[in-house]
Amino acid sequence: MVSDRPYSQVLERLRRAGLRPTRQRLALARLLFECDHRHVTAERLHEEALERNVQVSLATVYNTLHQF
Repeated sequence: MVSDRPYSQVLERLRRAGLRPTRQRLALARLLFECDHRHVTAERLHEEALERNVQVSLATVYNTLHQF
């Protein structure tokens, strides 16, 4: 069952939006969607990703936020 897999909710959101679930999108989506509701800047999201050892550029964060 899909809901038993890690990232299942994030995968479903990306697929519904027509986005390919890349490693970077999955990681950024988890940071955004699996935390409490909050306002976040691209720079802060980039910092959070780096703190969790997700190698992603700031440009990718901006592009991903735009796609979301």
